[in-house]
Amino acid sequence: MTKHSQTPSNRTQYFQPLFWIAQTWQDLPLGIKGIFVIALPLLVLLASLGSLYLREQESTQLENKLRVALQNQRDIQEVHTLLIEASTGVRDYLLTGDKHFLDIFFQVENKLPVILTELEVQLDNDAQRKRLAKINPLVQQNLHDLRILSQYESDIASDDLIAKFKSQVNTLDKLRYAIERLNAEEAILVAKDQQDVVNQRQRHVIITLIAATAGIIGSLMAMWIFSRTIVKRVRLLRDSAAHLAKAEKLDLPSSSRDELGQLSDELDHASQLLAKNISDSIQARQEAEDASAAKSMFLSRTSHELRTPLNAILGFAQLLEQDLPPGKQHDSVSLILGAGQHLLKLINEVLETARIESGEITLELTPIAVNTLIEEARHYIAPIGKIRDIEIKSEVSPNLWAVANRQKLLQVVLNLLSNALKYGPANAIVQLNAFSREGNIVIEVQDSGPGIPSKLKERLFTPFDRLGAEQTKVEGTGLGLALSKHIMQAMHGSIHVADTKSLFWIEIPACEPNVEFYNSEEATFLNQPAALNSRHSILYVEDNVSNRALIEAIIQRQHDLRIHTVATMRDARQYLTEIKPSLILIDLNLPDGSGEQLVHHIKTDPKYSAIPIMILSADALPETIARLTAVGIAYYMTKPLDVALFNRKVRELIATKDENTHE
Repeated sequence: MTKHSQTPSNRTQYFQPLFWIAQTWQDLPLGIKGIFVIALPLLVLLASLGSLYLREQESTQLENKLRVALQNQRDIQEVHTLLIEASTGVRDYLLTGDKHFLDIFFQVENKLPVILTELEVQLDNDAQRKRLAKINPLVQQNLHDLRILSQYESDIASDDLIAKFKSQVNTLDKLRYAIERLNAEEAILVAKDQQDVVNQRQRHVIITLIAATAGIIGSLMAMWIFSRTIVKRVRLLRDSAAHLAKAEKLDLPSSSRDELGQLSDELDHASQLLAKNISDSIQARQEAEDASAAKSMFLSRTSHELRTPLNAILGFAQLLEQDLPPGKQHDSVSLILGAGQHLLKLINEVLETARIESGEITLELTPIAVNTLIEEARHYIAPIGKIRDIEIKSEVSPNLWAVANRQKLLQVVLNLLSNALKYGPANAIVQLNAFSREGNIVIEVQDSGPGIPSKLKERLFTPFDRLGAEQTKVEGTGLGLALSKHIMQAMHGSIHVADTKSLFWIEIPACEPNVEFYNSEEATFLNQPAALNSRHSILYVEDNVSNRALIEAIIQRQHDLRIHTVATMRDARQYLTEIKPSLILIDLNLPDGSGEQLVHHIKTDPKYSAIPIMILSADALPETIARLTAVGIAYYMTKPLDVALFNRKVRELIATKDENTHE
């Protein structure tokens, strides 16, 4: 029982050094861990390569030894062959008396000492060297006997010659036996060396396999260490970062003091800060949404409050300008009208810039006949050019079509032309070009000015920043180019300025001609509604006295029209029960509710739904216009009114109602 009760404690003491090693490894910096992980398989590889190198050296030595043994074997056989050739040559000489046979003997006599010397050097076996030492005197004796026989010149064989011949034969027989023994022993040595080479190659293969296995095991160990101590923790941190991105609180107790442990601590701290700041971000988002809503409300109220008085100012100024004869008073009214229109342009640009920057504006893009649009722009801008004696020349390629919003594209072209006429030199030429290039329609406007300095180009498209405003008396808001840039981007186009001359150009995607659209556009331009012969009644719902007076003054100039004005929706409903007008004009801001309610009442009642409705409002927000257009109004006109456009639209809507009635 005592032994078993001590076992857990013994195990703890046994594994404690391992725990200490593991914790020490965890606390090591990643740089040291990386060096270890890389060095472990590298050391195994180097050790394997070193072992292979040593084995290769041993193999080379054995192969060299075998090569020497084979060469010795060949040299021994060559000695034997040369001795036989020398004896044969001398015998042939004795038999024939032809000294040419002695040439072989002389060659052998010169060659044999060299071969024997090489053999003596190359033989590494002591027994073989002893055998070679016994062979050398016999070789010398055999050569000596053959030399004596080669000097014999008599045709008669003497006893001395026969004795010498027998002595030479005996010596040669002894040499053959000794050489055969030497060759046999050398063959045994060659076989042994060959077997050593084979064995060494087998060991080399085994060691190579062991080295490869050791390398694989070392790499696997490095991968395991890397995966367990680094990759696994990195994945945990990656998953924790994903939770952190979702604003979820983390619980990452650090188990080490290395870089990953420090990163874990930082992530845990960041999650706590994030959890603490979530409520603040929600509150900030709510405040931002409230601010955006307040901004939209401010834009709507500002638009209405600024446009309402301008409506009366510009409307009556247009009427006075039409009525007064040329003279001082007519010029004064023209100045009033010009100042009012400038103020209206400023209001429009400020509000439109704010809407574009807040992403509240969306443009409907359709095929546009660029040639017609450019002619219209030249027609509108020509009076400004006459004031400064500037001629507008144009070069426009035929049949140009682009995908754009016609009104906004015309606005951009007019802005570029206006800048060229206002800021370019007087008594000069403004060139207006349009052509197709690389799938885009390019419209260029160039004046005779020196161009924009490079250091000032970055300010060109900055809102409210007018270059050289302090040096010119030309009126401007600094919004034209900034607004034009936003409009071109909204239409998937771009605006550019040249580096060395006063040249601006815009690029807008080109498209194929839209015949149906072109015909309808041309028909709208050519077929203006004819004058109305019968007397038509118009109902105008407006509570503002100056606005009512303006519309009454405009309508009363047309003898075939009569107008009835009311100030509330209740009065309008009462009027409709008594008289069915040809056209209804409605302001949206009424004392007893919104004009939209009156529009819904008219459009949902079958008795009145066919009557065209024109909205006259200072609210120029696109969402308001889109909402009422969807309900079914005939036209939405923003204040201040363009009197000529108002008259034309009134005629068009009444004529349309008459056509529908006759049908």
